[in-house]
Amino acid sequence: MGPSGSGKSTLLQCAAGLDRVDTGQVLLDGAPLHRLSERALTKLRREHMGFIFQSFNLIPALTARQDVELPLRLAGREIDTAAIDRVLADVGLAERGGHWPAELSGGQQQRVARRRTISRRVLPSLLRRS
Repeated sequence: MGPSGSGKSTLLQCAAGLDRVDTGQVLLDGAPLHRLSERALTKLRREHMGFIFQSFNLIPALTARQDVELPLRLAGREIDTAAIDRVLADVGLAERGGHWPAELSGGQQQRVARRRTISRRVLPSLLRRS
């Protein structure tokens, strides 16, 4: 917490390897981020981090369901639409999967963003149980 301009977002961006620090180093699970290539940082973020942005950053051209699927598609994983529908239902969005971000309330957009952020962790376990 802190006032606007105090460095909250900068701290998070450095911790995620989105920005490089000028001095010192950032370690993530012992790995020094400053030594990783952009490709390795991208893979690390895709597989081990999730971001929920203040404005949610849902993609206007994707439905809620497609937005939740996106991290799995980027990782080259199998898409099980029934599993996607279950995780949306878990947050009260069972009937909203086919809706565009502009058709969702702010709270619904936030729930889609949360599902997208954890989809790469939650959905593989659901796929194994299906």
